[in-house]
Amino acid sequence: MWPERKEPISPDQRALRPRTTCADRRPGVPGLPRRWMDAENEQGVAGVGTGMQTWEAITSRRNVRSFADRPIPAADLDQILEAGRRSPSSQNWQPWDFILVTDREQLRELAKVWRGASHVAGAAAAIVVIGPPADNEFGRAQLDLGQATMAMLLAATDLGIGSCHAGVTDTQLARELLGFPDDRTWALLISLGYPVDRPLAPIRNPRRRPFGEVVHRGRW
Repeated sequence: MWPERKEPISPDQRALRPRTTCADRRPGVPGLPRRWMDAENEQGVAGVGTGMQTWEAITSRRNVRSFADRPIPAADLDQILEAGRRSPSSQNWQPWDFILVTDREQLRELAKVWRGASHVAGAAAAIVVIGPPADNEFGRAQLDLGQATMAMLLAATDLGIGSCHAGVTDTQLARELLGFPDDRTWALLISLGYPVDRPLAPIRNPRRRPFGEVVHRGRW
């Protein structure tokens, strides 16, 4: 964790802060699956939230489909994946698996799994979110995977990394490329990379329905 600060961290200061991998923060976790229970139940650090810029990431996040020819540091990819791993999950089911892809040829082939996934071909990396063998009657897995996906999108934005999501319709091709088990029949894609046109910054007028039209107080 970064040291406790009494004042918020400015964007310039945040750009200079050290990056650490999940393994650096919790030695041994990736190789010892049962350790997640210890990590899940550890006590929080007082004052840890004083430097977070969550709202800036939320307002800056947009779909990026054109990426600069620039690799993403491995530590930043680990941080994005850790955000997905820490996502909320109904009854702590955690029905997700993540496959990280950085090989250029593999990314080009992965872009063919859906007609709307062409942006994956030019990405610096992609995360494939694999669903469980079967959902339950309440669709809990769909909610959980959506939460994990959004957590990773926001974590990427916080690092200045653009992202875009896509579905998978050619599951057989995805399986041939990635080798996930036959009983896993659905997946989602997240492409990642630095925007080629303009850096991420808060969007003043997002193309969204008006606040007063969307929000209902007390009742419809």
